[in-house]
Amino acid sequence: MGNKLEVPISLGDRSADNVDYRDNLLVNRIMVARDIKGDQGYTLSHSGLTEYGTAEGIDRGGIYNARQRNHLRISGDSLIEVDTDGLTSVIGVIPGSGQTSLPYSFQTQGIVSNGRFWLYDGTTLTEVLDPDLGAPIDADWINGVYFFTDGETLYHTTAASETAIDPQAFATSEFSPDRTLGVLKNKQNQMVVFNRFSTEWFVDRGDITQAGQFRFRRIEGKSVKCGIVGTHAKTEMDGQIFILGNRKEESPSVHILAGGNQNTIATREIDKIIAEYNESELATAVLEARVQDRDKFIIVRLSRHVLLYNHAIALKFGIKYAWTILKTDIAGDSPWRARNGVFDPRNSKWIYGDSLDSRLGELDNTTNLQYGEKIEEILYTPIVPLEQVSLNMLEVDSLPGFSADSVDCFVSLSYDGVTYGQEVVVQVSRKFDYNLRFIARRLGFVRDEVSFKFRIVANGRTALSRMVIDFS
Repeated sequence: MGNKLEVPISLGDRSADNVDYRDNLLVNRIMVARDIKGDQGYTLSHSGLTEYGTAEGIDRGGIYNARQRNHLRISGDSLIEVDTDGLTSVIGVIPGSGQTSLPYSFQTQGIVSNGRFWLYDGTTLTEVLDPDLGAPIDADWINGVYFFTDGETLYHTTAASETAIDPQAFATSEFSPDRTLGVLKNKQNQMVVFNRFSTEWFVDRGDITQAGQFRFRRIEGKSVKCGIVGTHAKTEMDGQIFILGNRKEESPSVHILAGGNQNTIATREIDKIIAEYNESELATAVLEARVQDRDKFIIVRLSRHVLLYNHAIALKFGIKYAWTILKTDIAGDSPWRARNGVFDPRNSKWIYGDSLDSRLGELDNTTNLQYGEKIEEILYTPIVPLEQVSLNMLEVDSLPGFSADSVDCFVSLSYDGVTYGQEVVVQVSRKFDYNLRFIARRLGFVRDEVSFKFRIVANGRTALSRMVIDFS
């Protein structure tokens, strides 16, 4: 045999048509941080979706109401209840379209949809018709009151009634004259008010009991000149606030917000994907959080892309290894269909609604299939400078034998960073064959550089780590 070279297969390179180098991100695969076979991590198929139940339409929001001990969703134009067997029942009508906000209190579940507000007390669904409610676009619950924004002002229900708005208890976010787009209570029991290009933090005064006064005051010195692109382009995970947004003088990106600071977690490649969207398209973006198997994920849901950020990987290896593209097809680029994941503690399952039809799906780590259908997984390598050599063999560390069906991988090479040649089929796994090796031989001659693409379309999850090439 000849010389050996170890090549990572978690992040690839490509040459772009605008004379630039771009990243080739993982597709439908995630990085896992673990020392194994001399490497510090490996890639794993993203969990699949198994049918859990049938709802009433396209999903518009979900919540597990810990007070009512109930899994609730806005499905189509209906508020539905989802039980632990996947059976659903319609509670009432929530007209409108698009994402909803679902705060809840000790007494009720709130629903903000298309400028209207409903309360569900576990038995009855009631629309709040107070004339001072206006047309709210977002809400959260804090210290006994529902806290709203209508895009301009901030206001809240009264301490005495969740259906009443004090007509004099209004305020504005005044750090910057931009529009207010959303609100979110953080772990410090503060209300975070998100504007288009700025963010402010508010705290309960604690001494306001009379009518006619707004109960909250801004926290001086904690504002930041970075806002969100749309009402639902924010989420909280592990006590940190993640947003899709930007300062007025910069393009949109993904950030972590802390009092007075913003930390960007998007890579240059992620920023370029986001730059494909105009302002009105970005306004419908949704961020979701999921913590599973000690992995901490942020899902950035755009109209044509679903991007997955792995915070644990970013902390260990850096943000460039933390991003994945999730999709739902084989040959195209259809974004991952699951949306609005809810962890239901009654059965310890992550349940998702759907962006294509009325299905409810269980996130299933025993399969990579989506509702029984195969999807495409892709891994790439960086461009490897190898001058005037023959590729004798490549071997990838894998975990074979556990898949019910045989799993093949289609390996192809690129000599220009743009196009890939004919695919070579290599078997990755065969049932009960735990000693099967992932090896491809006699791959050809390299003039000056080469990169590799690994494509899997199969019934079965795979774990792949380091690749070693033998050349002479």
